[in-house]
Amino acid sequence: MAHQTTISSLPAYCLLHIFQTLPLRDVINCGRVCKSWHKLIKTKQLWRHVTLNGMRIVDWKKATQNFKKWKTKGLDFFDGNLADFDRVLPTPQLCELLKKLKDQLQYLRFGVLITDVLDFILSSNQFVGLEVLSVELLMTADYLSPHASSVEYFDVGRLGKLHQLRVLRINLDECISYSSFSFSGGLSALSGLKQLRILSLTSLKSNNTYECGFLTNLTELVELQLGDACALPLEAYKSISQLSHLRRLKLISGVCKCSNTTCQCEWVDLIGKLTNLVELDLEFINTIHRLNGSLLKMKKLRMLKVLPLEQNFTPNLTAFSVQDAEESNIPDVLDGLTWLKSLQWGVYCPLEAFDTQNGNSGRLNVDIKDNTGTLTAVKDKLQLCLPNTEILILPVISPEDEEEEE
Repeated sequence: MAHQTTISSLPAYCLLHIFQTLPLRDVINCGRVCKSWHKLIKTKQLWRHVTLNGMRIVDWKKATQNFKKWKTKGLDFFDGNLADFDRVLPTPQLCELLKKLKDQLQYLRFGVLITDVLDFILSSNQFVGLEVLSVELLMTADYLSPHASSVEYFDVGRLGKLHQLRVLRINLDECISYSSFSFSGGLSALSGLKQLRILSLTSLKSNNTYECGFLTNLTELVELQLGDACALPLEAYKSISQLSHLRRLKLISGVCKCSNTTCQCEWVDLIGKLTNLVELDLEFINTIHRLNGSLLKMKKLRMLKVLPLEQNFTPNLTAFSVQDAEESNIPDVLDGLTWLKSLQWGVYCPLEAFDTQNGNSGRLNVDIKDNTGTLTAVKDKLQLCLPNTEILILPVISPEDEEEEE
């Protein structure tokens, strides 16, 4: 009889590798399976990086002691849900935990975080070893107050003191804005983050003073995500075009002031200099019609995601017919991109087609009924242009519908 390999017969190092991919709750449950697994989960290596994945900490003092004992270097509090405000981490307990672990922490990732916690991290000047700081949604302490109408300002320049950072992601709630006046130097202060490889500031707003010249100094950047791309001055795109190591670029909300027939926006030509790009993500950009020339220069590009604003590039499921899809200008943009492995293309769908319950916008992961055949026609059109490319149609709430929802 052939020997069968079971999970229990795997060597300890294989089990440890599996356990390291699990959230804390699952790791604890694994320790209850048998004595050998219970002993295995006490290995220090397993606790170097802890993913809580929404697990509530009941005894913060005991948790702090354990993290201190096991020399935990990374804490991941993100559970994938940015709408359940009841699960926001309690500020006093979290700050006390961070204070006790300040000398050992290198990785911090949060879902929803209150500004007071980030202020504590930045004001203490003791988290000098932090290499990864990720905040999916930064909110004010009065986020649930119905009377909270004033805008709070966040001084992004203060992040410049975390000189060891390799990954920085800070996304602000709509009630917070990056301060245009800063004693710390504002965005320019980030030029000191010489080791930064990933930078995400998708909440940038057009009312900010852009000082994107600092990007030129971030020579190690491999991934960049910026919001309100229409407000970025030409100098910012010149700085971006000089990032020779950049592999992934995401630009959101880029609306040029030119007409479609006379668009002279130079940023389209400048990103064509990023010939090492592997992934390009353009969301709600209205100059898609001029992209082909730049895309053809990106011979290493493997993944392209496009959520255009122009009607003839992103059909509206409620008004866009199969004939419209067949006559659209999509192939003009993608012509010649034979090396592309993956294409994601946005299609506007009616608001009622989305699951908006429990704060879930359902922007991408929904089952849309294609009664008119429009989605199929769009995909067929794309597939005809790129027969060897994996194509995914993304249902998207149009900006107008999203405003009505709010």
